[in-house]
Amino acid sequence: MTDLYGAIDLGGTKLRAVVADLEGNIRGEVIQPSEAGEGPEPVIARMIETLEAAAAEASVSVSDIRAVGVASPGALDLVHGLVQEAPQLPGWDGVPLVEIMSKRLGIPALLENDANAAALGENRFGAGRGTRFLVYLTISTGVGGGIIIDRKVYHGVSGAAGELGHMVVWFNGPRCLCGERGCLEAIASGTGLSWRAKELVDAGHAPDLAAILREKDELDADEIADAARAGDKDAQRLFDEAGLYLGVALANYVNIFNPEMIVLGGGVLTGAGDLFFDHAGRIMRQLARKEPLKYVRLERTALGDRSGPLGMIAALGDMVEGDKGSLKRPEM
Repeated sequence: MTDLYGAIDLGGTKLRAVVADLEGNIRGEVIQPSEAGEGPEPVIARMIETLEAAAAEASVSVSDIRAVGVASPGALDLVHGLVQEAPQLPGWDGVPLVEIMSKRLGIPALLENDANAAALGENRFGAGRGTRFLVYLTISTGVGGGIIIDRKVYHGVSGAAGELGHMVVWFNGPRCLCGERGCLEAIASGTGLSWRAKELVDAGHAPDLAAILREKDELDADEIADAARAGDKDAQRLFDEAGLYLGVALANYVNIFNPEMIVLGGGVLTGAGDLFFDHAGRIMRQLARKEPLKYVRLERTALGDRSGPLGMIAALGDMVEGDKGSLKRPEM
């Protein structure tokens, strides 16, 4: 029987559990709401239920799975398997998730940052299959990233590498949730676009967006995109600026990492990529240095929302094969 592994993508709104082999073939997959507002214990119980359901869909039990990997947002202690804190997960303060999952499921467990996992998934099974050096960027509620160097996730000295959304691209620009100004996340993410659109409306601009805000408290990126396509000049400017500063960031990633590929994913790109993806690519090609630019390709995600869990499958395979079955991470 082919060895099977489990993976759970832990998000603020939904859980996705998959059971797959090390070739990335998914045998079972289940998606459920995470209901993160209930706190850690109910969410963890739901994670286990979701994985059990995915295993049943694969016609196995959890005890038949060799190990499970969890892709989580937030600040993580990867060595000790802790979720330190995550804005998307209220109440998760130093939760020993690896220990809990391993004990309750009776199988080894591994924790990884969700964007890092997605980067590895695209590298092994998606748009970047066959590449050794890859940068992944997800443009969604926030902007996250992962760096693949020689087919391995680059974690940095403390495990905090890959915060590509917090590259400052606009000096003294819009305020970011992190507290700084001009981060890419403050300009191109769904949250950043929403905040900036509301500021325009409050200043008496963007009539199409103002009409929407008369009916509700906030705007989402899809609504701003619809207004831009309908001719709202202020909404169009928001996406023009998102493309411009995304292009600046991409050029910096090209110059710093010299990757073979940069892969873009996330909900904002899916829903509004026609308004800024090509513009960002042009800016990248204008600003990046000629030598590293010769080798890089800019691609959209091939795996979509499955990139994270499939990246965890790849990570589990790497650790089991590379360390005689152990999932213990080395000290950073």
